[in-house]
Amino acid sequence: MIDYLDVVPPVRKFIDDLIEEKVYGSSFPSTPVLPAVLVRNMGGSDYTRLQLLARANDDITAMKLVIKAMNLLERYGANIVGLRVLWIEKDTAPIASKDDDTGKFEAWCYMRMEHLEQ
Repeated sequence: MIDYLDVVPPVRKFIDDLIEEKVYGSSFPSTPVLPAVLVRNMGGSDYTRLQLLARANDDITAMKLVIKAMNLLERYGANIVGLRVLWIEKDTAPIASKDDDTGKFEAWCYMRMEHLEQ
């Protein structure tokens, strides 16, 4: 039997190794360094649904950052250490928004990933 593996740490580290912006896993700290991208697991039954959420002081930076992270995962996701990624693709186009609690600009998307634990 293969044990369940939390995909957030290896995906977070993978993105963090490839971009200069800060990358967080699962939740933002109370005072995050911005711009930053967040990787969190949003469920899925036969696959893993990831949410990428970028937060910045302006909407354009947030959108560029989430698109950068999304493109890296689609292009190079098979190279994530600790996961055997069969495929990963965007499930939604990036969406711009503003966080009501912090007043910061955000952009987010969902990604579908099929993987095997390693």
